[in-house]
Amino acid sequence: MSTMFIAWGRLSRRTEDLSKELGLESLFIYDRPPYIKAFIKTASVLWRKRPGIVFIQLPQGPLLAETIVLSMLLGFHVVADVHTGFIYTSTFKEALLNKPFHGYLRKASLIMAHNMLEQELIVERVGVSVEKTLVVYDPPPKPPQILVKPKIDIDFRNAIVLPSSWSPDEPIDKVVAEFLRSRALNDVALIITGSWWRNVGMYRRVKAIVDGFGKADKIVLTGFIPDEEYFYLLKSCRAVVVLTNREYTLPHTLWEAVVLGKLFIVSRTRAIERELGLGYPYMFKPDLSNFTNVLYRCLGEEGAEKALEISGKLKLKSIESISKLKEALQTLERV
Repeated sequence: MSTMFIAWGRLSRRTEDLSKELGLESLFIYDRPPYIKAFIKTASVLWRKRPGIVFIQLPQGPLLAETIVLSMLLGFHVVADVHTGFIYTSTFKEALLNKPFHGYLRKASLIMAHNMLEQELIVERVGVSVEKTLVVYDPPPKPPQILVKPKIDIDFRNAIVLPSSWSPDEPIDKVVAEFLRSRALNDVALIITGSWWRNVGMYRRVKAIVDGFGKADKIVLTGFIPDEEYFYLLKSCRAVVVLTNREYTLPHTLWEAVVLGKLFIVSRTRAIERELGLGYPYMFKPDLSNFTNVLYRCLGEEGAEKALEISGKLKLKSIESISKLKEALQTLERV
């Protein structure tokens, strides 16, 4: 029985990693609302290939509706991987493209949540039984075998890294301001990765803050860098910043830090606190009022043993969740 993974608009790293882990054929279609091209191509591929199981990356709502309807005609199972933006919308556009389609989730054979808090939200909002859902954490990322040092004139051993997608839920400007304001961090550099052109407004605010402090040498924006350089940077730095102010999500950066065994400081959201536990020593408040204090403790490795112990347990939870997913897929194949 063939299985494939379909995504529209933007392909997430989680989708890429899950496809590799499960050996799935992936179909990514770049398109924008009203998704006419994506709709036609999806129907064409499914009609031609007749897979037994189809994974879909949500958002977008129209993808869910189309695959559910086609599953009734072609007889395949739908496994919905529910990202936060589908079930917990924060903008009018997100709501318009996703809320009207929530009911279609009830027709899916299996619903994948990214964490325990999101699982509870899906059950509550969609009205499905918890038995129809499964918490599947991001697979532990697999860094390239050969790493390449980025051409950045800085000592990575004395730098912290903020991996960023430059999304609205990442208050990068506030992190930069708090970092530059702290005298305790004068000998440390902050490296921010990711394509800043995705959020030009944020980039301009960051640049204005850096110029205001007159410390351009302390902040490095790498832009997009290939995996060989990205993982070299993460592996070589002193600590990683995992940043989000959005609930019901676990940033992929968290899993990258976990698999590399790096110390990381992380936003204290309900979802993250639920997964890491109250004992994790390096969580900072959403308003960043204690950001520099938490970072300073992390750099001093105060509580490092406890942090790495919790990180190791989280990695095991990820591996166990992937095993449960594989068992669930075997069950679907027999139906």
